[in-house]
Amino acid sequence: MKILGVVASHRYQGNSEVLVKEALMGAEEVGAKAEILRMTNYYLEPCTGCGRCQSGRIPCHIKDDFNHLLERWFSVDAIILGFPCYFLAAPGTLKLFLDRAVAVGHPSPLNGKPAAVIVPYGNRGFTAYAFVQPNILLHKFGMNIIDQALIQSGAPGDALINDKALERVHNMGKAVGMALKTGDTTFKGEKGLCPVCHDRLIHVLKDMKTVECGTCGVRGKLRLVGGKIDVLFTEEDIHHGRNSSEQWFRHHMYHVEPGKEYFRSTKELRKERRGKYSSYLPKEEKGMVVEPVTKESK
Repeated sequence: MKILGVVASHRYQGNSEVLVKEALMGAEEVGAKAEILRMTNYYLEPCTGCGRCQSGRIPCHIKDDFNHLLERWFSVDAIILGFPCYFLAAPGTLKLFLDRAVAVGHPSPLNGKPAAVIVPYGNRGFTAYAFVQPNILLHKFGMNIIDQALIQSGAPGDALINDKALERVHNMGKAVGMALKTGDTTFKGEKGLCPVCHDRLIHVLKDMKTVECGTCGVRGKLRLVGGKIDVLFTEEDIHHGRNSSEQWFRHHMYHVEPGKEYFRSTKELRKERRGKYSSYLPKEEKGMVVEPVTKESK
């Protein structure tokens, strides 16, 4: 019963790490074995969009630490993810990993396993997209997020003296541990509008009647209940969200596979037309090149 605390922050022993470690201590109280992974200790290149992973070439061919990180994530039974909210959203470290996770097929080794998200932040009102990227990533892996929390911790070390916050994440860790014991991975946190990711970010579609969770792709009908905004989501709506097994299959069969054939059939035309743009304007000078950190070089 292994739980991995993943810290996506450059600040060593910062608020994110303190809160994740407190949650891991709670998980250990109910019998879990805790490990920690600092994402910023590893080197990640951005996704190049080469499409090789769609041809079954997994793991990713880029020579950096992504495949090693993926092995660490996939070797455990649960994830507690912590990172600071920088300017409304998650930091670049998490986005880099998320982009590269396109190489992971469905279902992943984490499918159906529990997860939790902890986000320390500085200023109220600047957290609108804090849960978007972790929700995309963890649901991409098929995980069930059982709780998520925003913790106000602006200055270095704020989390150390916030007893209420420490208790909150400690109990979150216990809940993740108990989810492993009981198999109950239903959401235990504060419920939002979306029945899948429990965020409150919704898009109004062109018909001006239907709304959609931009993260999960679940659609419903906007309504007022007791003077409060609500959305009616049917079980069929939830089933057709982009993270369901059915939708992953449809995406692969009706988008990925036809895309491969279209690319092959138009390859020569692309080569023919590329010259016009290759010769237009001089090449931009490259900046400093950083050598990847590999397991062999550590």
